Amino acid sequence: MQHFAADRAVTEFGPGFDAVGQVDQGETFTVETADCYDGQLADPSTLRPQIDMARFNRASGPVAVRGIEPGEAVAVSIEDVDLAPAGVMALAPGLGLLGEDVETATTRVLEVRDGHAWLTPEVAVPLRPMVGILGAATAEERIPTSTPGVHGGNLDTRTIRPGATVMLRARQPGLGLAVGDLHAAMGDGELGGTGIEIGGTVRLRVDRVADYDGAWPAVVDDDGLHILASGAPFERAARAAFREAVALMARWQDLSWPDAYRLTSVVGDLQVSQLVNPQVTARMSIPGRWVSDDVLAVRSR
Repeated sequence: MQHFAADRAVTEFGPGFDAVGQVDQGETFTVETADCYDGQLADPSTLRPQIDMARFNRASGPVAVRGIEPGEAVAVSIEDVDLAPAGVMALAPGLGLLGEDVETATTRVLEVRDGHAWLTPEVAVPLRPMVGILGAATAEERIPTSTPGVHGGNLDTRTIRPGATVMLRARQPGLGLAVGDLHAAMGDGELGGTGIEIGGTVRLRVDRVADYDGAWPAVVDDDGLHILASGAPFERAARAAFREAVALMARWQDLSWPDAYRLTSVVGDLQVSQLVNPQVTARMSIPGRWVSDDVLAVRSR
């Protein structure tokens, strides 16, 4: 199995990329990632305002996938996430939705053991590993890895977890996949500006998808399809996710647009992935009952 180390990483997605290696479609491979701070907050004495933010949110890769061409849809299966022994949660004034209430910068290192991350000796959070950054080369623009968009990027979506599959649209030959910003756990919204930031290794597989019309990244899991649209303000992201859901529903259920609009309004759920990145991410979830069987078939094949 090919393995790609964390020492080769990028801080932006662009139209050109220098691949760290190539994999075949359907080949399982692993990618090691540092935490979002690139290991700079290894102990509580180091604070977020003191670190080099040029190393923030490095994404390991990019990895080229043989035979993938621009315009094609791909399914990126998250087969497993193996976490490092400790994670970190850093606070600083201005960080998160209540950043004005954070008086001083502090760093908390959380040990990972027994299926939990330990916030204090008495308070343990169950592990829910997820991938914060997963993206591909762009069509033209250069986008920092901290910013999500149609290419993927810093989606910070808790459904991007082991057993799930992320749908992306290739915009360059070979895709140019990069991943990073793992979390041992994170709530919807990432409201404090942080999950349990952690390094680790992700096991992945990429397959071409023949029959999928979505433009935005989406997650397919046992619950159905989750469209991930990003923008600012949140209403803009929500409208984009809902518009794509209605278009897909019209095709899958052979409905007129007005009836697909009605149906999606009553069976779909609008959720928040994250509210703290330069573009916020809305998640439009469609239960599997209403999703094409061909799309559901991509789940961690």
